[in-house]
Amino acid sequence: MMGVFRNIPFISELTLLLLLCLSPATKTLLGAEAAPPSVSDPPRPKILSDIPYTKPTDPKSARRQTLDLYLPARTKSKPPLVVFLEGGFWTLSYEDYRIGPAIADVLLTNNVAVALVRYRLAPKHRHPAQARDVAAAVAHLVREANRYGYDPKKIFIAGHSAGAHLAALIALDPSYLAKHQKHPTMLAGVIAISGLYNLPQQMNSSKEAKRAILQTFGTDTKTAKAASPITYVRTDAPPFLILTASGDFNGFRIDARKFAVALRATGHQKVEQYIIHDRDHFSIAELTGKYNKLRKLLLAFLRVKPLPPYLLEWREIKRNWLNPPFSTVPFWSQEKLIRSYPIDGRFVSTLATIYGPMKYELLEWSLERYYAIDLFSYLDSLPQQQIGRGTYLIMTNIRNEAQFWSLQQIKPYKPVIVVGIDNERNLFRLSVFYRMWHEYSWKAGPQPPVMARPVGAFIHFLKKPPPKLEPQVWHSALTKGSFRLVETNPLAMFGELPKEVNEALTYRNGCLYCHRFRGVGSRSHHNLASTGAPYGGFALPLETYPPDVWKDFMFNQYEVAKKMGASPNIIDENAKQALFKLVVKYREKR
Repeated sequence: MMGVFRNIPFISELTLLLLLCLSPATKTLLGAEAAPPSVSDPPRPKILSDIPYTKPTDPKSARRQTLDLYLPARTKSKPPLVVFLEGGFWTLSYEDYRIGPAIADVLLTNNVAVALVRYRLAPKHRHPAQARDVAAAVAHLVREANRYGYDPKKIFIAGHSAGAHLAALIALDPSYLAKHQKHPTMLAGVIAISGLYNLPQQMNSSKEAKRAILQTFGTDTKTAKAASPITYVRTDAPPFLILTASGDFNGFRIDARKFAVALRATGHQKVEQYIIHDRDHFSIAELTGKYNKLRKLLLAFLRVKPLPPYLLEWREIKRNWLNPPFSTVPFWSQEKLIRSYPIDGRFVSTLATIYGPMKYELLEWSLERYYAIDLFSYLDSLPQQQIGRGTYLIMTNIRNEAQFWSLQQIKPYKPVIVVGIDNERNLFRLSVFYRMWHEYSWKAGPQPPVMARPVGAFIHFLKKPPPKLEPQVWHSALTKGSFRLVETNPLAMFGELPKEVNEALTYRNGCLYCHRFRGVGSRSHHNLASTGAPYGGFALPLETYPPDVWKDFMFNQYEVAKKMGASPNIIDENAKQALFKLVVKYREKR
């Protein structure tokens, strides 16, 4: 019963964890009240502190050019090494926050070695001092791999915040490692957590970022650009895992997505980019907790543990929809008709209607401008044999959800077809994924696979419309073939019904936009996330539902929705009884 239940997201997130709540194992690693080992104690990890990785340039900064090495207890094979760089906007030491040791604690228990690298801080030591220090540390760790016992072919570089910037820069600009006769291709991968990748743009994101960038890189935008990882994207770069938090600093989520897009645009095939829900700039680095999504993604990227099936499926779906089975690009063949508009709050609300509980993913977009075609100009441009003729418009999206409008009704509010946002011309890449518990509430069967609800092309009114024309999910996921004109009003027969019943069937609940009744309406369905093909859950004609199902459907909507794994589309109390009797009466007459 798709018209009555709204889909819920596929992946639910964990609640926020406190970053600084360290486990007993972490406290032991940090030397807090560690009991002396007994003969029966298992082998313990080894921690080597303050290892110099280069000759200090300044005795006062000598410790900033050292690293701590965390080595797991005896393992069957050489473990991988994660070279981790803490943040602090290049100007502050994050050692007091214990982010690095907390990450090392979790990775050690998974037989991963960790090197926590310090680097000189600005403004006393300005760029490129930080990048040079990191390159020297990486080169040292590569040379000493056999001495310390980790695998030299499995060295990953990772960082948080400014540390993510440095990790990405060293992995992309070969000049830093070249001074040590090394090359970024020796790195097994890069893990960038809440980083900065385009410094000139980040100067506009927040006062804190601008101040730190000026202190570290100066006022010359050429220097900032030359220090930006996005400047050096290339197809032969190491694999990248790029992560931000839904509650991250302003600009960080947008920067991460653009950086990932730029890497993929070179032909790079191994770029993963995710936004982690219910986390902020600091708590994103917390890896503890049984169902910690970030830890699972990280260990899979390190090739230490495979992803659990549900996350593996989610990852593959995200990858597939980088090249979705539908496209809004064909609309751009009418480029002369396309106009650019600034994005305002009402436009964002329209997008939020489509995204629902996953609307935090919109934070990855700049949302500065959208591109649209005047609906009436578009209809006039289509050949009559394709679109038909008449004064009533029927729009049908990829889910076979339909919308019925009088052209006269919508014209005063200046409807447009949105076909692009910012630099994205294929709006089907913007998509929400969900999974129902059951295909139908009254039929037994296996849990359906993951489905996709993409944005696609959608209708937006330049002038604020009345409630009857407000945004709905069936106004989205449109393609070039979604439009048809007819001469008579498809909903004319329902005009005689009481107002509340007519509204429930049409704009308030959209029953007829998903189901059929009295031979009028649609037959909507889900779309497989794997292929985009129609899949089950077909909205049946209202009069064909079994009587007990129809009754439950009308009067126990919360319970039925919960059983299906959806949220209810509540029908007004004044319309419930009348609509229920109307459908029953029509069914009895058939």
